[in-house]
Amino acid sequence: MLVAVVLIGAGCGLVAVAFHGAIEFVRALLVGTAMDRTSGLVRGALLVTFPAAAGALLAWLVPRLAPRAGGGLALVRRAYAGEPSTLLDGRTLVGAFGANALSLGAGTPLGPEGPTVVLTSGFAVRAARALGLPGRMVRGMVPIGTAAGIAAIFSAPITGVVFALEEILGAASRGVLGGSLLAAVAAAVVERTFLGGERLLPASPARWGDLRELLGFAVLGLLCGAAAGWLPRVVPILQKGLTKLVERAGRGAFVARGAIAGAVAGLLGVVAPETLGIGYPAVAEWLGGGGTGPQAAIAFAAKLAGVALALAAPLVGGIFAPSLFLGASLGAAAGHLGQFLFPMAHVEPGAWALVGMGAFFAGFLRTPIASVLIVFEVTGDYGLILPQMLAVVLASVVARRISRETLVERALGPGAARRSFDGADPLARRRVRDVMTTELRAPRASMTALEAARTAAGTRHEQYPVVDEDGVLAGILFARDLDAAILENRQDTSAGSLALPPVLVLTPDLTLADAALRLAQAGETRAPVVASLETQRLVGFLSSSDLIRARLHVHEEEGSGPSMADLG
Repeated sequence: MLVAVVLIGAGCGLVAVAFHGAIEFVRALLVGTAMDRTSGLVRGALLVTFPAAAGALLAWLVPRLAPRAGGGLALVRRAYAGEPSTLLDGRTLVGAFGANALSLGAGTPLGPEGPTVVLTSGFAVRAARALGLPGRMVRGMVPIGTAAGIAAIFSAPITGVVFALEEILGAASRGVLGGSLLAAVAAAVVERTFLGGERLLPASPARWGDLRELLGFAVLGLLCGAAAGWLPRVVPILQKGLTKLVERAGRGAFVARGAIAGAVAGLLGVVAPETLGIGYPAVAEWLGGGGTGPQAAIAFAAKLAGVALALAAPLVGGIFAPSLFLGASLGAAAGHLGQFLFPMAHVEPGAWALVGMGAFFAGFLRTPIASVLIVFEVTGDYGLILPQMLAVVLASVVARRISRETLVERALGPGAARRSFDGADPLARRRVRDVMTTELRAPRASMTALEAARTAAGTRHEQYPVVDEDGVLAGILFARDLDAAILENRQDTSAGSLALPPVLVLTPDLTLADAALRLAQAGETRAPVVASLETQRLVGFLSSSDLIRARLHVHEEEGSGPSMADLG
């Protein structure tokens, strides 16, 4: 097992390197060609045309060929909570590779990290299945692939593991952390072998020595948190606006949205070329103390608008890199402003860019520990750990006050911030159809009370589903009402007239976690299961005892997930 995990981690590194190469190839072909034009008019036209065409093309292709290809971190979390082999299938992985390479290479203002995590997690899952690893190891490959993907991108294995813990595992068993660390180290080694191991975001040594500057860093953290919390709230508003704008396009509305968002991204790129694509060269410049305040401020505003519109369309790409860009640009702008206002205070804009980068990342993705680690592991600069931690905490608090859910949690559906998508609960991985009782004592509505009592004889259930001649649910007959009818000499009363409307009806495709939540909200311990809410045909019955048995069965079957003992 140990060798298998190391090999899978190395394979994840190769996947990440290949994906990085594909993005750079497309970028050189498209954005590089546009930037080489001497005519400003031609250059601007190409910078607008390429992302607009890519947005329109992918908006038409992806839903038809690989609907889950743009899923990003939300898809990875779903896969870990549910069925990774199904959600991270070959079509999705191939589609994610091609679609994201084209989108990011054309200048879309998003990032490669979310797609990379999809690719590396999918590769890890499929490799584990090919090697014949047990089921719990296959599922455990999702966070292992996530850690390896992040480690390969940033050459930061510790950040990769912590990010997998905060974003994917959540409160789940820590048993996979050993495997995640092994895979992350292997992936980072592969990345350094092929890409040279140079720091992705080299930063000049930055220090702070004035306690008054700590107040400024706190304000920067508040600003980053406000901007990061604003995005999840404004994206749905932009989605509605875009939908209304293109509603006359009919079936082509989705394509039109992609084209408009891509064109606007291109226009913003004409104003601020740093915003085209991933933007790490500009981030590196700000971390080194370069650039100017107005340039950083314009880049921040343009990138923020471009990212919001790209996510509203939605265009294909990740949200990891934009958060680093936005934080660094906002921090650099604030640092240059402080340098101008307080020339004797020795304010270093590079230090502010570094702190802003971590703070915005924390507010945007709500992964505070990884936010601190990634800044120091990627840049190699530990001189700002105190202001960095202060800004990260403040940004996280402010962002959550503004928006309870992140964009990833919104993509997962209502209430995702409060539900467990980390896969720790076995009920999140099984469905009602897997455990419901199908051998039912279901009296027909036309039966008399006496006939219904004979049907229920030999059981001790409190409730019995009543059906019509076609098997359609007609109501719920309580044992106490049936007993009362017999005792009161009302044996000829029909079962249908004794039955009450069901308080809650479930369907077979619900996860057991959702079913348990609905039972609790309704104050019920059991409920009938129908084939669909439209037909109401009875197919089973689910009780709290079924849920308990399911939880115990999965724990006995899978344990708590793959651990270091499994790797030995």
